[in-house]
Amino acid sequence: MRLFALCFCWIGFSAALANEPEIAVGASNNLPADHSSILLMDKAYQQLGYQMVLIVMPLERSAHESNKGLILDAELSRTAQAAEILPNMLRVEVPIGHIRITAFSRNPHLKIERWQDLSAFRVDVLRGIYLAKVNMQDQEYTEVNTISQAIQRLLSGRTDVVVALGDETEWQLKQQKNHGIYTIAPDLAKTEIFHYVHERHAALVPQLEAALRQLVVPSQL
Repeated sequence: MRLFALCFCWIGFSAALANEPEIAVGASNNLPADHSSILLMDKAYQQLGYQMVLIVMPLERSAHESNKGLILDAELSRTAQAAEILPNMLRVEVPIGHIRITAFSRNPHLKIERWQDLSAFRVDVLRGIYLAKVNMQDQEYTEVNTISQAIQRLLSGRTDVVVALGDETEWQLKQQKNHGIYTIAPDLAKTEIFHYVHERHAALVPQLEAALRQLVVPSQL
């Protein structure tokens, strides 16, 4: 899988940033570059004198590489429950937003109000969503690597329902016209997300928590 890095640098500060230590942060390849969690963590690291380098890859691989701590130093955003699959990571105990797990379909009239309702349909799940894995462990489903792949499978009729990240999927759908794919309400889950740091950077955790408490506006979470 090809990796690429997005370095967030302010114009006029490139020389200063060149002397700052870098923190490689893993993030989902389904996020827009201006996602609020990216901008927030970039500001937090800047306050601590670090340059955040975002390494974009599929959700599941990002978690794997972050936990190994070789090419990644941190994980941009995960739920509290994801700590079970990140034993070598430390959670920064200030939420940086929320994540929505949402069902999508070409049929706007589907009644899906809980995870068990999905058993009546052919379902695709975005790979790496830990909450979906836990709640659907007794159901059959197909994993897909990207939201774009999930959208194409819906449009081709190969699946009935896609379970994916709500905000990110809706953002991608807005880039298309006349797609005929609908958000099925209510969300299957909505929960807080947190930044995780590899244990070898444990000293950063209290510093990040202090920085985030200054930056986070509760009403925006």
